[in-house]
Amino acid sequence: MDTRIVYGFRCVWWGGIEDTGKLGKDPDCTIPGCPHCGGGLMEIGSPKEWWDSVEKYEANGHPGYRAFIEWLKGKCFPDRDTAVKVYEAKPGRTVKL
Repeated sequence: MDTRIVYGFRCVWWGGIEDTGKLGKDPDCTIPGCPHCGGGLMEIGSPKEWWDSVEKYEANGHPGYRAFIEWLKGKCFPDRDTAVKVYEAKPGRTVKL
């Protein structure tokens, strides 16, 4: 089973490798891309690596980061600032990046 986590190079989408779309708009392309915008992706080897890095970032002065990342899964925004604005629009949700 392929457990890689992939995340946007330009957008802030993230998910499992099985959740990807295709890069760009060429229907013949077989390179994985964001399923929403078709943007390029980077990868990390396992969910453990992913969540360890999230926990480390939160522990280094970024409260609310894990909850933000959990909420962000599967959502595509063009940048982090836009994602944070949407996330924090609901009362009680904050994240320090």
